[in-house]
Amino acid sequence: MRRTHTLYAGLAATLGLAFGTATSSCNAIVDTDVVQCKTTADCASKGGEFADSVCSAGVCTLGDCTSNQECSGRFGGAPAICRRPGRICVQLTTPECQEVVPLDALAEDQTVVLGFIGPLSGADVSSGVPAWQGVKLALNELEQSAVGLPVKDSTQRRRVAVVACDDANDPQRVASHLAKDVRAPLIIGPAFSSVTLDISTKVTIPAGSLLMSFSATSPAITDLNDQGLVWRTCPSDALQAIPIAKLVSELEQELRTEQSIPATTPIKVAMTVLGDAYGTGLANAASGLIEFNGKPANDNGDNFLRIDYKPDTTDFASTVSAVLSENPQIVLLVGTTETVTSLFATLKDDANALKRYYVFSDGGKIQQLLDSTAPNAALRQRVFGTAPGRATAQYQAFKSRYKAFYQNQDPGTYAEHAYDAAYLAAYSLVATSEAAPTGALMNQGLARSIGGEPIQAGPNQVNTAFGALLLPDGKIDYDGVSGPLDFDVTKGEAPADVDVWCIDGTGKFASSGQFYNSITEQVDGARTNCN
Repeated sequence: MRRTHTLYAGLAATLGLAFGTATSSCNAIVDTDVVQCKTTADCASKGGEFADSVCSAGVCTLGDCTSNQECSGRFGGAPAICRRPGRICVQLTTPECQEVVPLDALAEDQTVVLGFIGPLSGADVSSGVPAWQGVKLALNELEQSAVGLPVKDSTQRRRVAVVACDDANDPQRVASHLAKDVRAPLIIGPAFSSVTLDISTKVTIPAGSLLMSFSATSPAITDLNDQGLVWRTCPSDALQAIPIAKLVSELEQELRTEQSIPATTPIKVAMTVLGDAYGTGLANAASGLIEFNGKPANDNGDNFLRIDYKPDTTDFASTVSAVLSENPQIVLLVGTTETVTSLFATLKDDANALKRYYVFSDGGKIQQLLDSTAPNAALRQRVFGTAPGRATAQYQAFKSRYKAFYQNQDPGTYAEHAYDAAYLAAYSLVATSEAAPTGALMNQGLARSIGGEPIQAGPNQVNTAFGALLLPDGKIDYDGVSGPLDFDVTKGEAPADVDVWCIDGTGKFASSGQFYNSITEQVDGARTNCN
């Protein structure tokens, strides 16, 4: 461990003796206050050498590094920064955090380091890798379009780098690294609502880092007491529940027609639910809106079966058995990867599989579902789902750029939401223009992303956005590839369209033609694209 310098002078002799060991080789700066600081901001306000210091036990202290390159050398060439304020060497990479993009940005000491958290390995990799790829595309576009972010009242530009961390095994540990060690002012992610609630309340909010999730949709996040430090580019599941209810109602009528079920004969609906904040939040919202057999789902008695399973369960056989024992005509699968790999994987092999419809929430819109239905055209035509976002012209332009960047690979679920988060983070940094941005400052910057100059997502209007944000109290009105993102800045979220998707004849996810319209607040269109 390297020794830190304490910036002090004019203190009482007794105080000098008390700190004698810790300050024997410290720089002395004239300061007649016995207690120099209560916060790091107090140190910065003193100016001069205090500008890069941090407050520790009432004293402004300063580490002994001067550059990122110097710190990288101390860690054997690993990516590292001389963290400011404080001038403390911090290695960016860990066993969970293996990628820094763009890596060469660390050669510049003014580079701002942000974080990314998501499942980059394991069973839920389909929920993390597409989002990280969306972030990397945004970073590349920003680099190509602007070569650094401008700073207000300065000719200086600074770059942005993002440390990507895999939260598959220990989300709190990687969040602590980014928020407490790296002190990233903004972290993009995580993917899941339960992880978002856990790490925000236990790690990032206390540490002062802003968390911007791309896919945490639980309604519980809306009114979280987060001090403005939790935002999301995806809408609340209170909205996703609306097209789910509409879909169930329509599928009931289609079932009655195709199987000649009289209106007087009740059908059965089963709902399997991941028992975390995301699953229960969406299931509760949806079950309150769903109607079949001429009455609300919760009034259907034994004709409505809901099975909640624990997030850490490995016993999916009992859930599948319970569903099949009731022989429902519609099965709702509310959860994430396990709805496909552990539930649908067995349900699809049942003798009555092709007599049912399967409705997935957004967590089931993953590659494994395409793989599971690929050999069976009749089965894929029984599969539907919902997911925030819609294939607008903005999205189609993003998709083209994404495919060009990733060798003709289609963007995965929520790639566009993470892409938007990266752009918004960059614009917030320009809006604040602070040398040492904090989560609170990023919150203020994000609040300037609505109500101003119209800016479309992507590289074409980057410099126009910068110019608007550098004006006194300047604002933009960011139109994202995931949707308009007209944020309620008091809650850090925005309403958005929710698509009803299907699997088309080429074996790819496709918009059915039906969607929840966040402007009209109703379900528009018809499912005509799913043959």
